[in-house]
Amino acid sequence: MSDKTPPTELKPLKTAPNENEQPVKQDDVEKEDLLDKGNGNGVNDETERMVPAASGEPEMARTALSLNSGRMCKVSPMSRVFIVEKADEAWEKQSETASTSSIPIPRVYPRRWIVLAVVALLNCTNTCAWIGFANVANHVNAFYGTDKAANLFSGIYMLVTVPVGLVAMWAGRFFGLRIAILIAAWSNCIGVLIRLASSYLELSYRFPVALTGQAIAAVAYPFIMFLPTKVAGTWFGADQRGLATTIGVMSNPLGVLLASQTSPKLVTDPSQVIYLNIIVAVPAVIVALLASVAVNRSEPKTPPTLSAATAQMEFLDGLKSCFTTPQYVVLLIVMGGGIGMFNCLYTIMQQILCPSGYGNEFSGWCSSLMIIGGVFGATASGVFVDRTKRYTETMKVCMTLAVVLGLTFLQLTFVENIGWLILIVCFFFGILGLAIYPVGLEMSAECTFPVTETTSTGLIVLTGQVMSIIFVAIVSMINKPISDAKRKIQVCDAKDPTAAKDAWWGLIVVSIIAILLVILLISVFKPVYKRMLAEQGRPQEHTQAEVAAVTIGTEVEREVEALTHHTH
Repeated sequence: MSDKTPPTELKPLKTAPNENEQPVKQDDVEKEDLLDKGNGNGVNDETERMVPAASGEPEMARTALSLNSGRMCKVSPMSRVFIVEKADEAWEKQSETASTSSIPIPRVYPRRWIVLAVVALLNCTNTCAWIGFANVANHVNAFYGTDKAANLFSGIYMLVTVPVGLVAMWAGRFFGLRIAILIAAWSNCIGVLIRLASSYLELSYRFPVALTGQAIAAVAYPFIMFLPTKVAGTWFGADQRGLATTIGVMSNPLGVLLASQTSPKLVTDPSQVIYLNIIVAVPAVIVALLASVAVNRSEPKTPPTLSAATAQMEFLDGLKSCFTTPQYVVLLIVMGGGIGMFNCLYTIMQQILCPSGYGNEFSGWCSSLMIIGGVFGATASGVFVDRTKRYTETMKVCMTLAVVLGLTFLQLTFVENIGWLILIVCFFFGILGLAIYPVGLEMSAECTFPVTETTSTGLIVLTGQVMSIIFVAIVSMINKPISDAKRKIQVCDAKDPTAAKDAWWGLIVVSIIAILLVILLISVFKPVYKRMLAEQGRPQEHTQAEVAAVTIGTEVEREVEALTHHTH
């Protein structure tokens, strides 16, 4: 064609008038609209192409748009009739089965509370096994014959979580919620029973056997910690997810509360550590049996929300998505650091208070008031974000105030005879500090949707454990012997006053890190609520039509490709 040849005229797609043509019905209009919409994205100006008017049949040339791939092909009028007939058949078939669509009307089941109760009890008993020795560290060290026993019993949880964490996230995604609960329940049960059995062995065998049992119980921890958000997302409606997550995760500090109150009263002599092992073992056995009987499925027959019905990413794809989402990475650092600091504080509570003359019972009360305050704070924050969806604002305000109170508490631990003030600060620190926990875990699911909660939450817990190890190591390595004045009032070790350590510089380093985390959260964290947008963008009344559109579009595309191949 020469340069002077006029361009081919583009004409709108239309058909010749027919005097016998029947009036267009509304159903036909809806079917045509669905054909144009395809997969729900609609056909924009760029895809509504014109085709050149060919000589001899200017009105009969027609462009068929492949709904999924976007490819163009020309088909004859007879082929077009065949395609429309196929679309009619697909529409009728979809209409007949609309009531039994793969995306049914969301609903919730009463059984969800049983599943949540099992997870909460499991979380509580496992935490008791972890933290139970912390407030009676001096007696535990004497009973097991080493001055590092209490720290190692706690530290083994942190060490085991790192390698097991990735396996737990994969297993939770691959095997489902029920298997994850059973693995956690029975590893916790077997571990504490082994630890109990070690109490009856000779001193030379007692500690290594007990540490082995503690390591087995620690395997349960990474499985447990992603369960609250997974249960909330799988079994609960959007208006109860925050509350369900709060109940699930707050059972962890409630375990700390029970251990903090029980241990100092029960163990006043090294020989009484065996009674603590018995009290920890009995509930663990009961919960394992309850989990085996009560949790008989991983998810409800009908999902509670549209987001729960959405297909979630595979494990490796989910990991990639998490680490390539900048806002989630910020949340991972902040939440991981926060969890690490709380775990560190639980572990060394007695050790930082005893040099100033505060005994085991007082350290237990500090932990208890922190948890009691946390129950109020976490419950209030969970209900608040369920109603307002203000996740970001809640996290930033609570985190800032919690760090201020936390730094105040750490400084007060070096002052003697102000126990009442320390207890008050602990209570309010717990209210604000633990209020962040359930909100942050729910936020992780919002930031990374449709990544499964086992991955998004699991990474935060794993990071928290790594940070726990780092913080405990910092405090342990930088500490120094206490002053002569402190030796006169210390209650750490009656036989050897020099065993007490001054953790001033280690706590200063931890405090600086806490301040940096708050600055990072306030200045950088501006997330998109992906899960919420997905639910708002696909209302229930439109779901069936969208499914029908995709189904019809896919069948029409196949017929067009087959006809095109046959023509050529």
